Amino acid sequence: MKKVLTNNLVLILGVIFTIVGAIVIAVGVVSNISSREFMENAVSTNAIIEEIEVDEHGDETDHYVFVTYEYDGNEYNRVQLNYYSSDMYEGQEIEIYLNPDDPRDVRTSEGELFFAIFPIVFGCVFIAIGFPMIIYKIHKKNKKTRLIESGQRIIAEIESIDMDYNITINGRHPYRVFCSYNNPYDGYIYKFKSDILNFNPNDFYNIGNPVDVYVEQGNFKNYYVDVIDKSEGLVRDYT
Repeated sequence: MKKVLTNNLVLILGVIFTIVGAIVIAVGVVSNISSREFMENAVSTNAIIEEIEVDEHGDETDHYVFVTYEYDGNEYNRVQLNYYSSDMYEGQEIEIYLNPDDPRDVRTSEGELFFAIFPIVFGCVFIAIGFPMIIYKIHKKNKKTRLIESGQRIIAEIESIDMDYNITINGRHPYRVFCSYNNPYDGYIYKFKSDILNFNPNDFYNIGNPVDVYVEQGNFKNYYVDVIDKSEGLVRDYT
């Protein structure tokens, strides 16, 4: 099970990022509709920032803004806004919008704009990260299948088996197999490397061993090194 998850880690992460992005965008759309309905029926008035409470916990700092204002002959004190901006200060006069049916329900135009746009932007960022990961994984799988089915099979020789220290998966560096092929038809030596491997190929391969490489007809740049985990089907991993 763990091996399946590792093999499909990019795809899983892509799906998670895309789903989260879609959910956040949906929240933003709902917030936008709610905000628009609120602003259409809201009443504008001026308020004074009575107090800005600062709550520091760890590396984070939260600000709570309380305002005082009058509406319909009544004074409302210490009513909390759901929005804070760094340019706010105590004693500042600001414009607020309140619900005439619930005068303590107050908002600012800047806050409404922020809560309507931020989730959509944030969600788009997640989708922009996740969706290409899905496309990449599908493309890699289709490329492998296409090359094995219709490509030219050549037999290369393993030159080295190395860890890829540029990549970390589950706290470990994956392996890559590097190999070369001496083409008797043009005299060139072609070098290839495998995709990242979530198993240790040293358990099954040695330097100098042959390994199948599938290349596109007439284009050795498009290839797939067929390094096989020979423990599959033999090991029952219950850890």
